[in-house]
Amino acid sequence: MSNQKGIAFTILSMAAFTLEDMFIKILSVQLPIGQMLCMFGLGTASLFAIIMWVSRTRFDNPGAWGKVPLLRTLFEAGAALTFYLALSKNDLTLVAAIYQAVPLVIVLGAFVFLRERVGWRRWLAVLVGLVGVMLITRPGFAEFDPNSLWAVLSALFVAGRDLVTRRIEATLSSTLISFQSFVILIPIGLLWHFVTGEVLEPVSGFQLALTLGGIIFGAIGYYCIVLGMRLGEASVVAPFRYSRILFAILVGAIVFGERVDAITLLGIGLIVSAGLYAFERKARKGFRAQI
Repeated sequence: MSNQKGIAFTILSMAAFTLEDMFIKILSVQLPIGQMLCMFGLGTASLFAIIMWVSRTRFDNPGAWGKVPLLRTLFEAGAALTFYLALSKNDLTLVAAIYQAVPLVIVLGAFVFLRERVGWRRWLAVLVGLVGVMLITRPGFAEFDPNSLWAVLSALFVAGRDLVTRRIEATLSSTLISFQSFVILIPIGLLWHFVTGEVLEPVSGFQLALTLGGIIFGAIGYYCIVLGMRLGEASVVAPFRYSRILFAILVGAIVFGERVDAITLLGIGLIVSAGLYAFERKARKGFRAQI
């Protein structure tokens, strides 16, 4: 029953994150990227600040502002900036599809930077996943759009963030880490605004509503994924993160009129299959270690 609940909350979190992406993409064609980063950063950081205040979590928690948490925050800033740029210039489905390769990039990063042992089967899964990304982005072909590289770069930042997260002390509050992740968007948004010479746009009530919707669904997604991973076994629950691509295809088709061609579907299939296999191999390895 716990695994079933964990799976349900994980799928719900993926649906919530997809809706958050939808709001961001709608706003990205109406407002400058730097302005959006500031708006979402201020709104979501304020939400987590209230949660910290209610739960009496200290902002000056020992170790919270050390090198490792701050490095994680920088990766988060890079991931957010490139993700917003990717959504503003590409189909929602394409961005979501490339993001499915993040677990495979983490396997590669863990081998290079954390010296984790990776068997040949998981190496093969990483290779298959990278082929899937190539099929989706199609570098060297007429269909290639350089803007798709923003999504690839964002996925690399996310993988780096998750690898650094492994080095953070387990006693450090998740809420404080989340607060850091969003408050950094404010200075990053301001920096991008001034560097690129963006012009501030007046924000309508409808745009504020979209921003609020993105903040709310982002918070719901975060809460549900944490709950899902705590209720169920990681090896059982984690593969259901791939349900996000299904929600992205659905939202992309209904809201933005996006269509996915056969080659992109093949690429998505390769990435998801490789990711599921990598999860299965890691779970089996963990089981062997226990016995």
